Amino acid sequence: MSNLDNSANQKGSQAQVAIFLYRSPKKNHDALVKINKHSHDFFMKHGVSKFEVFNLNSRENMMDFVNLSKTISANDDEDVWLEIQSYRDAKHVQEFMKAMEGDKSGDEMYKDFMELITPGSIVTFGDFSKLEQIS
Repeated sequence: MSNLDNSANQKGSQAQVAIFLYRSPKKNHDALVKINKHSHDFFMKHGVSKFEVFNLNSRENMMDFVNLSKTISANDDEDVWLEIQSYRDAKHVQEFMKAMEGDKSGDEMYKDFMELITPGSIVTFGDFSKLEQIS
């Protein structure tokens, strides 16, 4: 692959992601889907490259690997959710954060979201950079 081709491929790639992991009562599933649809539109409006939401399927351990549901202490009556926000790079994250400044429409969404997750639980969060040495 020529350098030009490689450069074009990397322009479309996402080199940074933010992940959010949380749990919520299963009874709040439909309400969280609705909030996440609004979040998707809100984040896309402000420039995030991609916003994806996943729900945990299996709760069984695999070999010596411990299932996430156990590490975050999810009960059987709770869903485990994973959100992934994708960005081109660290500069793109800064541009996104600046674009959101002053938009108060996200405040109500955040308040509603926090009321739907399991009371007393936390949202686990992390920013990750793609390791170009591997891809």
